[in-house]
Amino acid sequence: MNQGKIWLVVKPTVGLPLFLGGVTVIALAVHAAILTNTTWYPGFYSGKGKAAAAATAAPAKTSMSTTASTTETVVGTETPVLLAKATTGKP
Repeated sequence: MNQGKIWLVVKPTVGLPLFLGGVTVIALAVHAAILTNTTWYPGFYSGKGKAAAAATAAPAKTSMSTTASTTETVVGTETPVLLAKATTGKP
């Protein structure tokens, strides 16, 4: 622990609650920002959304192969996912 000397200046009974309180405040601020600035998170957080519709719809999976990468559409999303092929290490 390279920052162990901090406890010579700040008592652990004061420093630890301040640190954990700061982590809590930051986490709540991030969640509040996501909740207020996105359209998908409130539905996801409440248990509603596209999950039920995607589960009942037919799987729409398409793939396109090239020599360098593979593009696949993940079921239930419209965003293509780029998967790079692993190199074999052979010349």
